[in-house]
Amino acid sequence: MKIDRMLGMLIYLLNRDTVSARELAERFEVSVRTVQRDMEGLGMAGIPVASALGSAGGYRIMDTYKLSRQLFSTEDYVQLIIALRGLSSAYESKEAGATLEKMLSMAPAATDSEPRLQLDLSVLREGFEAVDRLAALDAAIRSGKAVHFDYTDAQLSTTRRLVEPVQLTYKWHAWYLLGYCCGKQAYRLFRLSRIRSLDTAGQSVGRDHRQAEAQWAEAEKERPYVRIKLAFAPELRIWIEEAFPYACIGGSREENRLVAELTLPEKERGWLGVLLELGSQVTVLEPEAVRQELLRRAKDILNLYDSLK
Repeated sequence: MKIDRMLGMLIYLLNRDTVSARELAERFEVSVRTVQRDMEGLGMAGIPVASALGSAGGYRIMDTYKLSRQLFSTEDYVQLIIALRGLSSAYESKEAGATLEKMLSMAPAATDSEPRLQLDLSVLREGFEAVDRLAALDAAIRSGKAVHFDYTDAQLSTTRRLVEPVQLTYKWHAWYLLGYCCGKQAYRLFRLSRIRSLDTAGQSVGRDHRQAEAQWAEAEKERPYVRIKLAFAPELRIWIEEAFPYACIGGSREENRLVAELTLPEKERGWLGVLLELGSQVTVLEPEAVRQELLRRAKDILNLYDSLK
């Protein structure tokens, strides 16, 4: 157990610059004194652990140290192969395919050719156009080039953007680009399905984007959200949990009814479509503005189909 913990600490330190004893203690659920003993043990094993005092102090591994690949077990290779196969099913990447081949060739003979766990992430593919945009944006990020594109936001307003691309990410059931919008002078998330007329701007990225995620997360705190309260029959609970996994579901206000409270982005209206799909099976208790918006849309739908009769 101690050896496994010390190895875990070694790998954790190798992936970071300087880590405090308290952070290591919390990460590995031990005392600060145990961390100090483990660091002494790593040093006695010949691993160059450096320590520094002060508020910014902690432990780090000297840059000259390299971890031997012999420390990887058969199970480590199995997990890496599972992850790489999952990545290949989600995103066409020659690099990922080549890395998978290397891992298969390096893995011990006991490694299963067909792992017991499969990550089929093909649902992450959003059509041929999204694949092309992913490849083009990936190339721009690698080469450090800015890009131009037309972008349509959630309110259907289209503008031409000059963006320094930072990272491609899949979240909220869609592919997004995290980038610095030169016009807005701030980091933004751009949904790939809303990007059109993508081309490289021909100019190099001029900013340091190492803190891009933190700056975007800070800006997101100012994003307007709406708090919604729903009432529904207990037998529908699993539907609500699937549609709104972070909802807080509590006791009933009335007989045989449960209440769910959730907070959602005000300007992203995908959740409104979910409420329309649930129809009369769910009642919006609060806020009144959402109730009125659902009523307006329901009337528009009725008027549309009445006009087709």
